[in-house]
Amino acid sequence: MQITKTNRDKKIKDSISPDPINRESRFDYNELFFSITDPKSTITYANDVFVRISKYEADDIVGQLHKLIRHPDMPRSVFYEFWEHLKQNKPVAAYVKNMAKDGSFYWVMALAFPCDGGYLSVRLKPGSDLFKKIKDVYKVVLDHEQQQESVSDKKAAMHSSHALLISELEKHGFSSYDEFMWNALQGEIANRESILESSGNQNRENGDYVPSELLEMEKILRELVNALGQLKQIHTSLVGHSEYILKLSRSVLLLSKNAQISSSKLDQQDRSLSVVAEKMGEQSMDGETHLIEMQSNIFKLSELIGGLNFNIISSKLQAEITKYFLEEINDTDQDKPDQLISQNRALGLLYDAFIPKINEISTDLGRLPEALKKLLAGVREIERFLLVLRFIHIKGKVEIARMNDESNSFSNTFEELIEEVNSAEQRLDKLGDIIRTHEKTGTLYAGYKGKLTELGARLKNYRDSHSEDDAVQNRTQFESVEAA
Repeated sequence: MQITKTNRDKKIKDSISPDPINRESRFDYNELFFSITDPKSTITYANDVFVRISKYEADDIVGQLHKLIRHPDMPRSVFYEFWEHLKQNKPVAAYVKNMAKDGSFYWVMALAFPCDGGYLSVRLKPGSDLFKKIKDVYKVVLDHEQQQESVSDKKAAMHSSHALLISELEKHGFSSYDEFMWNALQGEIANRESILESSGNQNRENGDYVPSELLEMEKILRELVNALGQLKQIHTSLVGHSEYILKLSRSVLLLSKNAQISSSKLDQQDRSLSVVAEKMGEQSMDGETHLIEMQSNIFKLSELIGGLNFNIISSKLQAEITKYFLEEINDTDQDKPDQLISQNRALGLLYDAFIPKINEISTDLGRLPEALKKLLAGVREIERFLLVLRFIHIKGKVEIARMNDESNSFSNTFEELIEEVNSAEQRLDKLGDIIRTHEKTGTLYAGYKGKLTELGARLKNYRDSHSEDDAVQNRTQFESVEAA
């Protein structure tokens, strides 16, 4: 690691915090920027775009904690969520409002990843409909946080505002921060890709300093990103059906118990309805097993889709910013003395952030068709279960027709049962249609598996072939600084 004496001993307290002003420090959708930090969030590398937008000199940023650019409009609870992910070695994304040196602001969608020796953060310009909503959420959460700080300590206030943040996200239809994060990322990448395509910025020329493997990888990842809308449709539909299936399971089980209670009050000499009730109870237990398994499979597929969504988008952005950083390196052709690590070290960390994810994406794409087939098989099992319930309903109605008024409670139970069956059949038809419609989508995605696996291996070989030279260069730089 290259350490210079000018920024080794800098402290954030030595910097003068600017007063915020209502002016934006602008940057374009085609611009991405990144920073690398040590485990304590001290910035060890900041690329040229980051330096320009922050309006600091590179020497003012590098060696400082990342909170140097924190805007007072940001709730602390957002950073709490951010760090909870990173401490668990999990990547994370969040909308963040930053403050430049002159007090102006700039919003980013920040993605952070654990990396060797610290963290890597990539930022893009947000502009989706969800971004507009989240600014209002942040204001509500910040007001609450500040109010709580006036009556309790900062830690308690932060935890209280974090609970409110999650509650506010739930009001917008997100069951967890991770679900919000996946949707926010997809919204921002879709918005960005649309703007870049309409402006022609996707067709930039690339020099021969960018490896062909990286260009091919970025192209495939862009294709996958542009098709993510289909995965989101599957995910959204499945979540709604999952909630209904759980309710159906509970409802049918309750009806079977009511039927058995009613049968126990009947004349013991007439066991016909009791037998029907017992049969209904047996089938309900069996059906509950299928329904719970179906819900579990829906949850697993939703998780798979969510993970794919995040990994595809983040890898695409990392591949793109690696390409731009190669351009930046080519333009300067030498290390900058105001950074704490060398350009080659920074480039290696960018490669290492997404190359291992390619195999994970490839594997998960291959799992999609089988996961959809399993769901379709589950639909057929539940259809058979509903058919049995419909037969039990007919049998029960026949027995009720020849009995006295004591069977009224039975009649009500079986009427409720047939209503549930009718409703469930309609929902299952829709669920089956969704799965059948997207079976080809799953196969299409799986078709990328071989391409990604092969290209990932080639890109890793390229990275490995250059890493030894990078290590020699980093050691030489470190020794020269120590000697100084």
